[in-house]
Amino acid sequence: MSNSHTTCRGRLYFSLLWLAGCLACQQSSAQKGDDTTTPPAVAEASKPQSLTTLPVELPEWSDTEAAPLLAGRPVTIVPQIQNQISRFIRNGGSPIAALVMVNVKTGEILAMAQGAQPGKWGSETHSALHIGFPTASLFKTVVAATAFEIADLDTDETLSMFGGCSHVHPRGIWPNVESRNPNQGLSLRRAYGNSCNGFFAKLAVNRIGLGPILNMARKLGWNQSLAADFMVPPSPLREPKATSSSIHTIGKFAAGFGAVSISAVHAAWQEAVIANNGMSMPMRLFKDTAPSNANQGIRILEETTAINLKRIMDSTVMDGTAKHAFSRGRLRLLRTEVGGKTGTLTGNHPQGLTTWFAGIYPLEDPEIAVAAVVMLENLWKFKATNLAAESIMAYYDYRNGPDSPMKTARKSASHERAR
Repeated sequence: MSNSHTTCRGRLYFSLLWLAGCLACQQSSAQKGDDTTTPPAVAEASKPQSLTTLPVELPEWSDTEAAPLLAGRPVTIVPQIQNQISRFIRNGGSPIAALVMVNVKTGEILAMAQGAQPGKWGSETHSALHIGFPTASLFKTVVAATAFEIADLDTDETLSMFGGCSHVHPRGIWPNVESRNPNQGLSLRRAYGNSCNGFFAKLAVNRIGLGPILNMARKLGWNQSLAADFMVPPSPLREPKATSSSIHTIGKFAAGFGAVSISAVHAAWQEAVIANNGMSMPMRLFKDTAPSNANQGIRILEETTAINLKRIMDSTVMDGTAKHAFSRGRLRLLRTEVGGKTGTLTGNHPQGLTTWFAGIYPLEDPEIAVAAVVMLENLWKFKATNLAAESIMAYYDYRNGPDSPMKTARKSASHERAR
């Protein structure tokens, strides 16, 4: 189910959180794996001495541009992919939107596209770097990762449910004893794919605790600097206080209703970490930046945690909240190979309903990570799931060339419609 409540408190709030540091992790010593040390999201040795501040708008390169430049420096962006994504956004009315695509093996940024010009809706950065978008149900990935590392939860283990998936019950009422009847429970895999709020609230309160979730959030980059050769503003997270927060507050926080925001660049980086079995590679936009190798990566997640996350991510596309985006026409060719997480939440900066999709392709041996965010305003033509699906197809149109099976299938479909 999708979140639908406002969590952000305006531009002033995000400006204050920009300066916020990491707060101390409050965690019971009785819990397994009580380790509050946070691997830095940035490797100091790999940080360039000076980082480039990206312009609000990137240049438009032709599809055939072999050596695209930004401020005289060659970039890793692939114009053919970038332009195909940009055309899709324009054809959909150019809403507030952003798409980031990362090569998970090298950290290279292959595409960084946006919709409406940031100046028109109050952003001072490229839309992909905007940290005001509510994280929404993307935060459930943090809770799932914590469950794998702290609670030894199995991907198909079930929890008994009370009150459905849409809401987190104000009184925090959940069955204390798990039912032996599998029909009365919900598995982590299914809850993740369908973004069940009540499940993740119960998981956080009954099985994990607030402290480990906050520690995992810091590992996954909130209130931290990310390793990149360009300036990436830290995504803000306001931590609930363990001593003063109610069960309801903690449950809602875990379900994705907390005061937590994220940029598309940050979301793509997180997916790349999962794709690389828990290792973080520095992101690279400029070709003249020294490339990194596997030995320079930083372990963010345990390898088994990343593997388990990949095992449940396909449920979002196959039977969950992104099912429809990958069930039409040529996009059906991708559905068995894509995994990810959706999110939907109303935010204040910018105001409107924010939709997300962050994922990887292909699941078996990931090559790219994508993060798409789209604001739904008045009349809208597509959501973040649609933008992500089209972007993955753009990658493979480029990767496989004019005679690829996917392009052949597209031509066949066009011929059938013409008849």
